[in-house]
Amino acid sequence: MKRRERQKKILNQIESQFEMSVREASELLLVSSATIRRDFEDLVKKGLVKKLWGGIMAKSGSGINHVMLPVAIRETQFAEEKRMIAQKGASFVKDGDVVIIDGGTTTLAMAPFLANRNVRILTNSVLIAHQIYKERDSESGAEVYLTGGLLYPDSGLLVGPQTIENIQQVNADFGFISVGGIEGDMASNTDQLVVANERAIIRQSEQAVILADHSKFGNKDICRLCSLLEVDILITDEHPSILHWQKKLPGMDLKVITV
Repeated sequence: MKRRERQKKILNQIESQFEMSVREASELLLVSSATIRRDFEDLVKKGLVKKLWGGIMAKSGSGINHVMLPVAIRETQFAEEKRMIAQKGASFVKDGDVVIIDGGTTTLAMAPFLANRNVRILTNSVLIAHQIYKERDSESGAEVYLTGGLLYPDSGLLVGPQTIENIQQVNADFGFISVGGIEGDMASNTDQLVVANERAIIRQSEQAVILADHSKFGNKDICRLCSLLEVDILITDEHPSILHWQKKLPGMDLKVITV
């Protein structure tokens, strides 16, 4: 197994259990302790994790899972599931619609499905705006507006008062939102400023749509985003964890679509 692949597996594991020892990683990846120590040192140098005695931990200081990994790492996780979810989300959009797209790796995957459509898009993601521009076949196609605001470099997100103010000026047909976790009937995310953006998107959209792959279910991030009763549609991928989650919430007035 190559170093990059090992490190992605380590980061995936850190997302769910928050801490990891050299011994645990060595047993998981079937490599020597010396190899794991080098991987841990590399991840610490990159600023992706914190060093512990005998191991590493997520960069945040709480036991709740709320570390936001860089896009370069997150977009490789469940990539095909995210593509299918994004395609289904884009299929709801009609020509002439106004759409707000929240930053995130699943929403980023919507770009090729909307780039050549006659729609207007407001987004708080520099990466999404750039990807739509790259995917367009001509000068026609999607009309893209950026919210402005403070840039989070690792994620390409724009946040802050200016971002929210510009979202509040738009009446959207659809708002597409990415989340960090879904537990019970609550959605959560990693950062207060990100959540403030997403709440504004929900308020300004005729139909608010959450795009979330199965790995988000059963997770609880640090910041409460909304009750699922506040959104209209949830699009996810087929997985046993989704069926288990749905059985716990009989009668919830939410359209759940699996792809």
